[in-house]
Amino acid sequence: MNPRRRRLLIPGLLVALIVVVVVTSLIDRADAATDEPVAVLGDARITESSGLAVSAAHEGLAYTVNDSGNAPEVFAVDLASGAVVGVTTVRATFRDVEALALRDGTLWIGDVGDNRAERDDLALYAIDEPGRASGTVGARRYPVALAGGPADVEALLAPPDSDLLQVVTKSLGGGMVMTLDEDDLDPDRAAEFEATASGLPALVTDGAFSPDGSRVALLSYGSLWTIDPADWSIAGSRSLPPLEQAETVAFVDDDAVLVGSEGADSPLYRLDLPVGAASADGPATVATSVPEPSASAPAEVAAASRTGVAVDTRTVVLVGVGVAALVVLVVVLARRRGPSEGSRRAIR
Repeated sequence: MNPRRRRLLIPGLLVALIVVVVVTSLIDRADAATDEPVAVLGDARITESSGLAVSAAHEGLAYTVNDSGNAPEVFAVDLASGAVVGVTTVRATFRDVEALALRDGTLWIGDVGDNRAERDDLALYAIDEPGRASGTVGARRYPVALAGGPADVEALLAPPDSDLLQVVTKSLGGGMVMTLDEDDLDPDRAAEFEATASGLPALVTDGAFSPDGSRVALLSYGSLWTIDPADWSIAGSRSLPPLEQAETVAFVDDDAVLVGSEGADSPLYRLDLPVGAASADGPATVATSVPEPSASAPAEVAAASRTGVAVDTRTVVLVGVGVAALVVLVVVLARRRGPSEGSRRAIR
């Protein structure tokens, strides 16, 4: 490359990189300008909140749990103040709890996190909803597996007025819905989640059903998605307020959710469920056909979920920023190498 052009290219790429970052920041700030947290989880014991469920039986109460490496505790949180008003210690050994779901007085605890897609010990734990009480309880443990093989999961759904339980896989290529019936749960053998829909948003970190069962909220690192569970199509999406690492979502009524984050002193935001903005962040509909599961697995599960994928805008931006930074690095290194030996000889 002509040295003069190369000198101009480097600052040009840097400017483009800065513009991308600034524009993304301004978009996020504009979307979040009217959002104020309704509470802050300030208890020092809650540092990695990775599941959230709002009680229907106890007004103004929610439950949360830390993820891997923490004690097997469920925290009851007063939503008016963010204070912990009860701690339930579960007689169990959790490995990587990533999700909570609450239905008909049963709190389901999803020990289903699997960042490396290698676990063979996934499990669901069921306890009676504790309310504001504190104490130690036993749990009903049910081993589970995913048809097609291991995959990372951070969302557990309990559709109202049904006996179904569902998970949504977390994948850069797009999520997949997998379903089982409570009647298939057995403490002595692994019940298998079967794939039932594909093409959900990428990198889903939590999800929940609305109380009336008409909609599903899915959370990714940068967006909140409204899903129609009749065909798993996307009905709307919006960017999130500033969150360190968005990991929790739960309905407070049929039209609004709380979203939260990992980290100390993490805020909870109340957001209206987005409708009609899906075109901004992904396709208006998604594919729902799922191939027959096979024993080969993680690769096939990921491939199936790429059909009709809805990709988080922030994910695309971050990938773009990474590519731009890589280009800048390559150009800088090329500049440092200077002219080749052949060129030096020609100059002499």
